[in-house]
Amino acid sequence: MGRCGGGGTITLLDGRIYHFKVGLGDGTNFREELLSFWTLLWLAKRLNCEVFQAFGDSLGIIDWVNEKSTIRNIVLTHWYQRVLEIKSTFTSITIQHIYRDLNDAANNLSKAGLLLEEGILMYKEVCLPDTNNWETVHIY
Repeated sequence: MGRCGGGGTITLLDGRIYHFKVGLGDGTNFREELLSFWTLLWLAKRLNCEVFQAFGDSLGIIDWVNEKSTIRNIVLTHWYQRVLEIKSTFTSITIQHIYRDLNDAANNLSKAGLLLEEGILMYKEVCLPDTNNWETVHIY
């Protein structure tokens, strides 16, 4: 158990790219990965995505979300159900595993999320020049 942060990147079909970082409070690695994935889906919905392809480096979480394995951690069941609920609202969604060394941007944003209070999400459209204008939302 320790302090958790999440982060990632969303690329829209029109070419716009968003970065996000989120404070996740204290918890385990599985809690961090599951809440980060829920945040990714939540933000994709906020950005009006209906068709979504996600990549992540936590094979355990990806297997849970793809319903290839069963979650046995009773503490995470609530968040797992929330992930499945929001996942079901997409017209089309695919979730694939990538190796951690191909996920540097998300890992760096996750580290930045460690500095945020629990439930605080910051996101911005990535553009040139970087204006550093992060939108802040309390998501839970």
